[in-house]
Amino acid sequence: MPPDAAAVHAAGHARTPFEEQRPLVQDADLAARITDIGREALAGTPLLAGREGEAAPLREGWRFAVLDDPEPEAFLFADRTVFVSRGALAALPGEPALAALFRSAATTFASGAFRPETAGELVEQPLALVLPAEPAAGGPGDGAPSRDRWVALLDGLLFGQPAEYGVADGRELLLPRADFRLSLPDRSAFEPAERGVFRATRNGNSVGLTVREVTAAAGSAPVGGNGVPAHRAELADLGARLREAAAREAAEVTFPEAFRVRGFTGVRGRLHSAREGDSGEASGQNPRLMALVSAREFLVEVSLDCGRQRFDACEAWFLEVLGSADRLWDTPLPGPLRIAAVAPGASGSVGDALGRLAAEGRMDAGLASVEFLNRGWLEEPLGPGERVLILSRGRERTAADSGERQR
Repeated sequence: MPPDAAAVHAAGHARTPFEEQRPLVQDADLAARITDIGREALAGTPLLAGREGEAAPLREGWRFAVLDDPEPEAFLFADRTVFVSRGALAALPGEPALAALFRSAATTFASGAFRPETAGELVEQPLALVLPAEPAAGGPGDGAPSRDRWVALLDGLLFGQPAEYGVADGRELLLPRADFRLSLPDRSAFEPAERGVFRATRNGNSVGLTVREVTAAAGSAPVGGNGVPAHRAELADLGARLREAAAREAAEVTFPEAFRVRGFTGVRGRLHSAREGDSGEASGQNPRLMALVSAREFLVEVSLDCGRQRFDACEAWFLEVLGSADRLWDTPLPGPLRIAAVAPGASGSVGDALGRLAAEGRMDAGLASVEFLNRGWLEEPLGPGERVLILSRGRERTAADSGERQR
């Protein structure tokens, strides 16, 4: 039950504004590789097959494109167009999973998904596709050749959000829109969580610190100006915002106080759960710590969940992080974070190789993120010259290490 003519016609109208709002990755080589994988996947989709001895017209006319979007998403239109985001490519555990996604799209196309349930109503397009969490066992292209082709496919692909939404550069977090930076103590690092949100880790484990850049709502920008009245108004506004942030998490603020560091004004306090029967004393949990800092037309929210740590040490660490706040002072931002293929040059499993690369400082992101990129083959042995995926801001350095082409 493929889409009827009305659904295909509607797809053409819906796809134009979709592509205007969702730009594509401009990489002809990537587009060609994705198309090859898509065509191979369609060849193994039973619902698209023709009768014995006949052509399979439903396998023709398909288009596969990569959205320049860090969110892991995939979409299908009734005119046989499949969009997969670069975030989805980074989230999939290998080529078999991508092939399974394309087969799922073809099955959806041919099984009546675009047929209206009631007369006169068309199905809204595009249809969102579910990403496979794991590669299909025994799927086409399994093994080392599949891994090598997948590594080559992702090599050079932009990873995560654009730099304007913040850059996690080891111990430093740079927020260019707010002209704001924070620094962590030794052995800690910032990791991106989502757009404008970052978490701190120590030795790859979360330490409960979250930094969030918040755009003030229209008509409610942080109070500006000079003089005592303006300063008092700004503190009152920040205090109100801190209580609102606590209320959203069903918490109450205690010990609120204002602070100022290197020209930034902020407020901080302790958050206690306001849920009935969930007091910190009853559970043994310490209160959370939260601060709001006014930075241009943005607010920077810093929160720390102390858990069962010693509260005095946790609070001292929190204040140390807040005390590191500074402007960027025209510091050049690091280059974009990209997926890069490198040859570790040592035997052992892929997971062991990644650990060595991290210890040697050859990655510009945490080990957990890189292990996620390689999770489809972490336990597999690594042969001579075989490559793994890392994250790097220095494309030329990693390309030279791998001996592969540079873009």
